[in-house]
Amino acid sequence: MAHDRPEPYDADRHRWILPDWVYRLDPPRGAQGWFITFLGVVVAVAVAATAWRFAVAYWYVALPVLGTVWWLADRWWRRRWAVEKQRRERLAELWFPIETLDEMTWLEFEFAVRDLMRRDGVAAEHVGKPGDFSGDVIGYDAVLDGTWMVQAKHYGPKTKVKSEDVQKVAGAAKPVYQAELTLVVTTNTYTRPARDFAALCGMHLIDRDDLIEWAGRGVHLHDVLGIAREARRAAS
Repeated sequence: MAHDRPEPYDADRHRWILPDWVYRLDPPRGAQGWFITFLGVVVAVAVAATAWRFAVAYWYVALPVLGTVWWLADRWWRRRWAVEKQRRERLAELWFPIETLDEMTWLEFEFAVRDLMRRDGVAAEHVGKPGDFSGDVIGYDAVLDGTWMVQAKHYGPKTKVKSEDVQKVAGAAKPVYQAELTLVVTTNTYTRPARDFAALCGMHLIDRDDLIEWAGRGVHLHDVLGIAREARRAAS
C-alpha cells in the first residue's frame, strides 16, 4: 500500500528552514488582533533601529556579539538540517498519505502502523486478532528501553475513540503484554474524556493530524508524541 515518491521529500521540503513555532501562529483576527500585530511590528522596528545605532557607536562590542549570534545560528541550522535529512530518509523508506490510510481495511491499517514503527526504529510485530486484549502491535523501543503496546483504531469521520477504548489499553498493557509504553492511533480523533484519561495515565495518542505528520510527512514517532530529544539521548 506504500507509494513511491520521485524525491525523498514532499511539498513542504523547505519547512525546516523556519522555526516550528512559526507554523503554529494564527493570523490576526478582527481589528484588535491587527492593532496588536501592528504595534508589535512598530516595537520590533524601534528595537532594531536602536540596536543598529548601538552597534555603529560601539562596534568593538557589537562584533563579538555578532560573531556569537552567527555561531549559534549556524549550530541551529546544522541541527535542523540533520533532522530534515533524517525525515527525508524516512519518507524515502516508507510513507502513507492520509487518503491511502482512509482507504485501508482495519487490518491493513494495523500493519501500516506496525511498518511505520519499524521505520522509526521500533522492533514491532503485529499481534492483533480476536481476543487480543486491545493489543494490535507490540514493539520494543531500544532508544527508550521499553515495550510499546499499540492499538489501531481505523475509524470514519463520524466516529471518535472513546474513553473506554483507551481504558482497555491501559488495563491490558502491563499485565498482558508487559508494556511500559502505550499508544492509540486513529484515523479520526478522541473524545475529551478519552484525552483526559490518557493524560492522567501517561498514555500517548495519535489523532488524524498527528497521523498526517507521522505517516505522510515522515516525522519521527518520538517527535510526533512530543518525546524530547534530550530524554531520548538520556534513555539511550
